[in-house]
Amino acid sequence: MTEFAIHTDTASPFAGAGDVAQRCRSVDWAATSLGPVELWPAALRTAVRMALESPFPINLWCGPELLLIYNDAYRAVLGSKHPASLASPCRKVWSEIWPQVGPMFESIRAGGPPVYAENAHFVVERESGPSRDAWFTFGLSAVRDESGEIVAYLNVATDTTDRIVAERSEREARAAAERAEYQLREVFAQAPAFMAVLRGPSHVFEFANEAYTGLVSRGDLIGKSVAEVLPEVTEQGFVALLDHVLSTGEAHVGRATPVTLANGPGGSSSQVVYLDFVYQPLTDARGERVGIVVHGSDVTAAVRAKHEVERLWAESEQARANTQASEARYRFLANAIPVQVWTAAADGALDYVSDRAAAYFGKTAEEVVGEQWQGVLHPDDVAHTMERWSHCLATGESYEVEFRLWSATHGGFRWHLARATAQREVDGTIIRWFGTNTEIEDRKQAESELRRLTADATEANRAKSDFLAAMSHELRTPLNAIGGYAQLIEMGVRGPITEEQRIDLLRIQRSKDHLDALVSDVLNFAKLGSGRLEFRVRPIGVRRVLDDVVEMLAPQLDKKRLRLILGATPNDVTMAVDQDKARQILLNLFANALKFTPPDGSIALDVETQPTTVAIAVRDTGIGIPAGQLERIFEPFVQARRSVDPSDHGFGLGLAISRQLARAMGGDLTVRSTVGEGSTFTLVVPRANVESGRAVS
Repeated sequence: MTEFAIHTDTASPFAGAGDVAQRCRSVDWAATSLGPVELWPAALRTAVRMALESPFPINLWCGPELLLIYNDAYRAVLGSKHPASLASPCRKVWSEIWPQVGPMFESIRAGGPPVYAENAHFVVERESGPSRDAWFTFGLSAVRDESGEIVAYLNVATDTTDRIVAERSEREARAAAERAEYQLREVFAQAPAFMAVLRGPSHVFEFANEAYTGLVSRGDLIGKSVAEVLPEVTEQGFVALLDHVLSTGEAHVGRATPVTLANGPGGSSSQVVYLDFVYQPLTDARGERVGIVVHGSDVTAAVRAKHEVERLWAESEQARANTQASEARYRFLANAIPVQVWTAAADGALDYVSDRAAAYFGKTAEEVVGEQWQGVLHPDDVAHTMERWSHCLATGESYEVEFRLWSATHGGFRWHLARATAQREVDGTIIRWFGTNTEIEDRKQAESELRRLTADATEANRAKSDFLAAMSHELRTPLNAIGGYAQLIEMGVRGPITEEQRIDLLRIQRSKDHLDALVSDVLNFAKLGSGRLEFRVRPIGVRRVLDDVVEMLAPQLDKKRLRLILGATPNDVTMAVDQDKARQILLNLFANALKFTPPDGSIALDVETQPTTVAIAVRDTGIGIPAGQLERIFEPFVQARRSVDPSDHGFGLGLAISRQLARAMGGDLTVRSTVGEGSTFTLVVPRANVESGRAVS
């Protein structure tokens, strides 16, 4: 029989040069409940050595006192508890979470299965200062000796706190982005330039401002495709151009592009307009192209003026050699056109400017021609203007540039759009250049104003939320005083009261409660808008919440003679929500159903479960909601319809708050409705994983 000699150091469970291994060798284990190391069970010694050698965070809770032995990787989990936690009982090391973890050891000791938890939430003290939230994915299993007795508990843990916090921040950022998008849309709606947003391969209108609807003489665009609303542009190739931009991601810029538009839907006549426009691809958060932003301006007047000038120029040039009268006529017409007209020789030197142009600069025509026109050009615009002009002179390309010119009338520089076209001989040789300057100062100011309005809208939203929160708090104090004094009078503190006075006091109390509810809605809306509303999401039984809501509303159902139809709700279905917020949403939905359902109608409550979600539907037989108002009812301070009781109304915040609460908890709130038949509001929330206590991902 072969015998193997075992060296003392290699047989030690604390072998190695790691920090924790060295500390373990310095512990007087004989003074602990585990006793001398050499008397430890082989299974325990092996488990300790494997744990110390592992690069993954591992620890062992050993013996009846659950003394802690851990490896170097587990130090990050302990934080400031290292190294004092080594050889200390679990109840002492993690005293703040012992009520959560203690039952896990008892369950395994009693013969239960190993414990596995994913993203489990704890509040731990592992840094200086107050306790902090932490999340871990871990497994806890027994280490047994040859006889099957438990000698330790193996804990393999991963700290997922950073990922959980990052996901929460991402959700908050997404909500803020949606609010910013809504505010930006409001600004775009008032912009002087036309603008529209098209979604999907069919180019369906998602947004169009007033300038756009006025341009195309159509009012009902949203939800319809370009081909459906503007069939005349399909034949002109614009839908194919949209397809190209969406498929390639290449933006398209159109300058003075002619477009034939029908005069209204089904119009028998049409008109040609000239547009400067851009088709800009729109991408989502993943970088995928999902639509196109269309924006630009109507330059029909400027283009027609240019065309007219070009026509007159051609006629004038043809007649110039024959008669001086034609030259005079041309100059007269050039001065009559409401733009600055100029011509230049083939080398680029100006040889003519209209009287209107010279007067604009406060100079004579002789003081502007040649190279002198650069004297009325803004110094900061000289370099890029001359670079473009030189390029066009060399290549013969059409000249187009924006620059600032001096205005004697305004006493300052104003923005202009300059365009010029070369006149050529039959062989292509350039004879001269014909150009115009069109003032675009108003357009430039509008663009600057749009940027300012965007910034103002963001600040105004923040100020609004702060004001609403402050106003709501200030209103609460007198409301509570009104309610308190009414109760004191009703109790007879100020002397006996009559039955009529008691009825009046009840009316005061009901009015106070109603106003208090309205103030609460405003306060909740302000908190949601500023991101200051806290959520305590945990597994909640669906049946429990629904029973609470039905019990609270039973008197109102009886009073209005409404029949409640309850669908089957399994007792074991749980949802990951803030219980109070979920109850508030359902109470708002039932309150809506009560408002808009006539007496002798019915309200149905159904629950549908999916692997990761729970859907709770509240269906009524009320008056219904028009299709065009289905999304607007979720906007703050909007009431798309009146209740069957004219005295029953509020601020229009209930549904807006309910949807925001649902989305803040990882769910959503939707509606389907048919006028005259009723409405169905569906609350969808994450389904809870009972074992881990977290939402099913």
